[in-house]
Amino acid sequence: METFRIDGAAGRSFVLEIDEVRDVDEDIVRTLIDIDLQTFSESTFSQYTARAFLRNGRVFLLRADGRTIGSCVCMRSWDRPSEAMILSMGIRPGWRGRGIGLRFVTGILDRLRNKGVRGVSLMVSLDNRRAIRVYEETGFVVEEAMERDSRTGEAYVLMRCQLAEPPVQVV
Repeated sequence: METFRIDGAAGRSFVLEIDEVRDVDEDIVRTLIDIDLQTFSESTFSQYTARAFLRNGRVFLLRADGRTIGSCVCMRSWDRPSEAMILSMGIRPGWRGRGIGLRFVTGILDRLRNKGVRGVSLMVSLDNRRAIRVYEETGFVVEEAMERDSRTGEAYVLMRCQLAEPPVQVV
């Protein structure tokens, strides 16, 4: 947990928490779909896929004073078993542009590292300069440009972050 002042010295402070959720709960399914719809131009989740990600992936929720303001869905890679891929990450409007995304990504990378993940990849629209900057600030590098989406013409880049080994705990 960390306390975060949202609007400078005169603004309100919030306690930010990142929780991993595994339970297939109707409220969480609706929250994932809602944040997805507020983040992307078209829906990437259905009731079915949200449930599948909760059951078989890693789903993290970002909360401010207990209210869910962001979500991140990760899955393990088949080709690189020690690597996870961020499939979706979003923060609700009104909370964006305040450095919260940077804290969220950093927290997710820490949790994945502690679970033995050695690398994380993601695809992001080449036009999404703000997200690319956040990912670069957390250690991601552009690995390759992807083909344009034939439907929308949108170009994507594949970014990858190598995670350091977690510190060895001496008992």
